[in-house]
Amino acid sequence: MKRIFSGVMVLGLVFAGCATEGGGGLTERETSALLGSGLGAGLGAIVGHQTGHAGAGTAIGAGAGALAGALAGEGMRRSKENAKKEIRQEMMQQQYQPQYAPQPYGAPQQAAPAYAPQPTQELHTKYNPRTGQTFPEQYKFDPNTGEELKYLR
Repeated sequence: MKRIFSGVMVLGLVFAGCATEGGGGLTERETSALLGSGLGAGLGAIVGHQTGHAGAGTAIGAGAGALAGALAGEGMRRSKENAKKEIRQEMMQQQYQPQYAPQPYGAPQQAAPAYAPQPTQELHTKYNPRTGQTFPEQYKFDPNTGEELKYLR
């Protein structure tokens, strides 16, 4: 039993050593692989004990569990990345509408010819404090810089 525990601890240290290379803790894949190897080792020890080969069962279970955990962790990471990408695209579609061009605060408006119908003017109620550009009410972020907009006073 001491060999099994030692083997699981060595496996855990290997994963922990891999995590320090990136400088920021365990990734989802590494965490899932570590959890899977622990669960696999436990189940493998139980099955191996019943067959008379607890050590072999533990080793096989740990390896299979680590592989399954790593695959599950990678799937979770990819799923989160896809969700973030979709959210970014949706935010950009909501925030930037081509019919509205950002106007610098206080910029002179070009006069339309007298015979042309006057378009309804959108009231710009938000602005970017850093750039001074104004935007319509529905904008939450500056589409050019991504900075949060403030209300005009």
